Amino acid sequence: MQMAVAEARKGSGFVQTNPMVGAVIVHNEKVIAKSYHAKYGGPHAEVRALQAARKKHSAKTLRESTIYITLEPCTRQGKTPPCAPTVMASGVKRVVIGATDPNPHEKGRSSIGQMRRAGITVTTGVARDECEYLIRAFSKWINTKHPFVIGKVGMSIDGKITHPSQQQYITNPKSLHRVHELRQETDAILVGVNTIIKDDPMLNTRLKRPESRLSHPTKIILDSRLRTPRNSQALDDNTIIVCLEGVSHKQRHALAKTGADIIELPLQKQQGKLLFETMNMKALLKELGKRGKTSILVEGGSFVFTSFINQKLIDEFYIFVAPYLYGATYLPFTYALKHSVTIEDPQPEKLGDNILVRGYAKYN
Repeated sequence: MQMAVAEARKGSGFVQTNPMVGAVIVHNEKVIAKSYHAKYGGPHAEVRALQAARKKHSAKTLRESTIYITLEPCTRQGKTPPCAPTVMASGVKRVVIGATDPNPHEKGRSSIGQMRRAGITVTTGVARDECEYLIRAFSKWINTKHPFVIGKVGMSIDGKITHPSQQQYITNPKSLHRVHELRQETDAILVGVNTIIKDDPMLNTRLKRPESRLSHPTKIILDSRLRTPRNSQALDDNTIIVCLEGVSHKQRHALAKTGADIIELPLQKQQGKLLFETMNMKALLKELGKRGKTSILVEGGSFVFTSFINQKLIDEFYIFVAPYLYGATYLPFTYALKHSVTIEDPQPEKLGDNILVRGYAKYN
């Protein structure tokens, strides 16, 4: 199942709005085929693995095999035919499943029951945590039509996200690589206009792989008054600029010429005092969900993080901590919060001299 999880990750960036899924077929304790869901609208992981197995092995071998799948096979016709009948028709004697299907349309149509009634031995819940983590964004989106929100921050030990040195990043290259892996997995990356003005970032994915296997998330810029410079590197037809209702038509028209899409948000009923707190981020997430965005990577800065936390909208944190103390002169991760946040079941990971702490957000 761990191998199936690794297979599933190969589809990151290309399967949305479907979940990442991997499959491995084993005969006499030997892997005879493995595959993953590689492209939205393309064949699913278990179907591709069975196709690969049939090319090299007999029907008898398949009937004696076990297939490990990170997610319960689907029973509904979508872009592709349902997978459960294909699995049953293959003749495999055993199916091992990591996570059950969270799709509300699948309720009452469990493929697990169908396969058991067909005489197949089905085992569920193997490596459940890892398999459910793979589909966490899909699970939220399919049930709420709102994207899953990840808050990513790189900071010093004393919680500062700007620094006095000439280096571009606070965190080290290993942490930066993990950030780009995160960008590969998410549908959109969100920053505030101050980040655009100060750093002029490209907001793309930079990993050592062919361009055809890179997924560049949609770039979202929070810019309540449309201050984004028209020559910003982030501006193209894969960019969304989010502003408040009633902005200047002239400014809107000028930025639209760059190819960027512009979304106007209503004011929040409970207005805050900080920049972006007046913007109704829930309305933004609803609109992004309608557009098929299942996951958003929020990269700050301080006003953005504070607004999202105060509106209880970050689902998971990725906090990269570097071994520095910068002091009060430099910008903090957040400003005043309306409530404290607990990172549940934090997962620490050492990345050279940096530490990554990730976990789900619980608002107190």
